[in-house]
Amino acid sequence: MAIGTITINKHEPEMGLIDISFPGDGAYAAGGTENFEASVEAAIKAAAAAAVDKNVRGERNIEILNVMQRDCGDFVPLFVPGTTDKLKVYKRSDGAEASGNLSGTTFNLTVVYR
Repeated sequence: MAIGTITINKHEPEMGLIDISFPGDGAYAAGGTENFEASVEAAIKAAAAAAVDKNVRGERNIEILNVMQRDCGDFVPLFVPGTTDKLKVYKRSDGAEASGNLSGTTFNLTVVYR
């Protein structure tokens, strides 16, 4: 379905780094949450439009190069650039893909983009 609202915690646009957090997908299905890159881009544009982040122009499009987890509870997120625009989530305990309601977990990620 969809992840929760993305919060920008720290943004270093000159380095192409952004620390974000968001509640997990409330109805995660095998194959991943769609529109992850588009959701991150929308959060950056919204922050720019609201003058929260004066370091980035709102009309800029991004391409995610890598996603690194900082704290994601018992889950390991994976985004594969250049394939689909999906964030996949796996269980740390056994490596199986997650399923169901992940909204109780806050995902803290560092996104590398250009």
